[in-house]
Amino acid sequence: MELANLWSRGQTDLAGIRRATKGDAEAILHLLRTAVFTHMHVDWYLPGDWIGSPSFVVLPKPDDGNSNTLSAKLFQGSPALAACLIATPDPLPAAWVRTVAIARATHAREHLTNLLAAVLPTLREQGVTKLAWLTVEDWPRTWLPDLGFYQGSQIETFVKEDRTLPTLPELPGLSIRQVQSTDFEALAAIEAASFAPVWRQSARALSVARPQSFSFDVALLDDQIVGYQLSARAEAGVHLVRLTVHPEKHGLGIGTALLGHAFAYYYRRGLYTVSLNTQIENVSSQRLYQRFGFVSTQQRLPVWLMDIS
Repeated sequence: MELANLWSRGQTDLAGIRRATKGDAEAILHLLRTAVFTHMHVDWYLPGDWIGSPSFVVLPKPDDGNSNTLSAKLFQGSPALAACLIATPDPLPAAWVRTVAIARATHAREHLTNLLAAVLPTLREQGVTKLAWLTVEDWPRTWLPDLGFYQGSQIETFVKEDRTLPTLPELPGLSIRQVQSTDFEALAAIEAASFAPVWRQSARALSVARPQSFSFDVALLDDQIVGYQLSARAEAGVHLVRLTVHPEKHGLGIGTALLGHAFAYYYRRGLYTVSLNTQIENVSSQRLYQRFGFVSTQQRLPVWLMDIS
């Protein structure tokens, strides 16, 4: 494993890699726009939101002594960047590789190896035990096994385009309303009860998502929050980002009621194409989605995992 070999040689091989600072913002933006290899999985955040984080690292381009280069003129006071990587826990104890950008194909694999080796000790110090990478792009997939990642799951996409809906249950004591700013800790607790660490949403992430969402509803049973749905606008219509019900309340029809409530809102707004992603092993959720008429697109994206405890 390349990272193990790198660790055994010590940190001197990582010379030049450092934490990103606010002064790097322009150079980071330029790198993200022009890099040969990029990976973006930021959810509701922007890469700049993580500047200053100990696990946001950059690799400056070597100083060739030529102050007349375009890069030198663009980034006076802050060197142009050869690569950057962001890996953040949100929430602990899992973290995702959020952003990678590598300027050139030459030495790209070496740069990625070194960037990961630079952030892993920091992640471990923060209490991270598992690092995940959703490979939306093809380029990392041949490198990840040698870097210590293994394939943990796959994300499958489902789409619904017809307007038929199942009969919705009448559940005494159930009410559905828009999310409020005081709800996020309760929703994060439901996430913790429902999912393995790598799939959980934090209270902070949900609060960041709220102003960017298309619809965000919570379900209350006898005035206790028991589930929620979060949707966002998509190019073709709406994307159901999240539908979560506390596991102690499964089987009561709360998920069906939440989804039906969401569809009523979609249709009032004239949006009739709905998509969603779910893990291939999440069979119970898939049964609910299929009752609503969702059909698999057969598009699957691998999720790679690294154990770093």
